[in-house]
Formats: sequence, structure tokens, C-alpha cells
Amino acid sequence: MNFSPTQLGERIKTAREARGLSQKQLADLAGIGKTAMFDLEHGNPGVRLNTLMAVMDVLGMTFRIDDVEAVSATPQAETPPLLTDDLPDYLL
Repeated sequence: MNFSPTQLGERIKTAREARGLSQKQLADLAGIGKTAMFDLEHGNPGVRLNTLMAVMDVLGMTFRIDDVEAVSATPQAETPPLLTDDLPDYLL
């Protein structure tokens, strides 16, 4: 299932409210700032992964990644060979 940062924030908010916690209370329990908590619930895509994981841990939520085979089967872009002929000796 794919979902946006906004949808993830909505799920976090729903779980917080179901536990009767304010944003400040949850932020304190997760060891994060209240601004980070606000940003997470409002779908800011710049929220750090460790912030998300700390909040989810307090809420008893899990993060699951499915379909690993499809991800690993995705062709990787071939890296062009490094041309060293034009580099000075100290960079080799």
C-alpha cells in the first residue's frame, strides 16, 4: 500500500487522539520537540525517520515494508567506469 506523508500524519494523529494524548504529551513521551510532532501530523515530508519511529513506538504502531522481491528485482542503473587517465596522481 502506498500512501503520502499527509496520510501517514493523519494515521499518527488518529492513533494519538485514540490514546487521549495531546501533541505535546506525545512529543514528550517520544523525546521529540512539539514542532516535530506538529510537522509529522501535518505531513511534512522533511520529518526525520528517527522522529517517525520514536512516535510510532510510543503509539505501539509498526512500520512494515512489503514486496521486497519486487524492489530487489528492479534493475539498477549501470555506473559508468571511472576514467582515471585525466586525473592527477594524488587523486588516484
